[in-house]
Amino acid sequence: MFNVTRPHPGPDCSTDYRSKETVTALREMFFGKCYLCEDEVSDPVVEHFMPHEGDPAKKYDWNNLYYACHRCNSIKGTTSEILDCCDSTTDVSQAVKCLCPSVPNEAIVVENQQDDAKTQNTARLLDKCYNEDNTGIRGISREALHEKLFEYYCKFISNRRTLKNHDASPAEKEKAKEHLMQMKDVSYPFSVFWKWHILSDAFLTKL
Repeated sequence: MFNVTRPHPGPDCSTDYRSKETVTALREMFFGKCYLCEDEVSDPVVEHFMPHEGDPAKKYDWNNLYYACHRCNSIKGTTSEILDCCDSTTDVSQAVKCLCPSVPNEAIVVENQQDDAKTQNTARLLDKCYNEDNTGIRGISREALHEKLFEYYCKFISNRRTLKNHDASPAEKEKAKEHLMQMKDVSYPFSVFWKWHILSDAFLTKL
């Protein structure tokens, strides 16, 4: 999960929260990524952070609308009391640790770094978003998500190898370092992983 800043005023969504203007604003706000798993979304869902349960005040509230993928939207359901990535007082990427496994079919590591209820709930939800495969469809979507994430992980490892390679030129090493810094930027797919892989790596934390 990654922090974003919600623009105000937002588009008029008082009668249609899935209008072109609203969806476009959400896509730009969330860098085209699902706010939960951070995958780039090609078929987005407008997610209600607080389940509206038919309440128009929540259903059409700009502040309650989030950009999500179908998988995470389905898994989240009516879950509430989780960390809000639009809350500037909380660094959500530091609250929940996410790490890639060594092979794509293994479970993604998701660990809460704080003991409060919202952080624990968020970690449990993200663990489901990344790893749940309790139905045929979720098994397929999990595999696709893990394969995509693993491709980025390979890019991460390739850049790290360049930095450790004594035969790499200064220009090559500088380019690799720049790419790693780019990967941990909130606009990059799965940015929380690259932040934590850098923080967990004694060599990379010295850069």
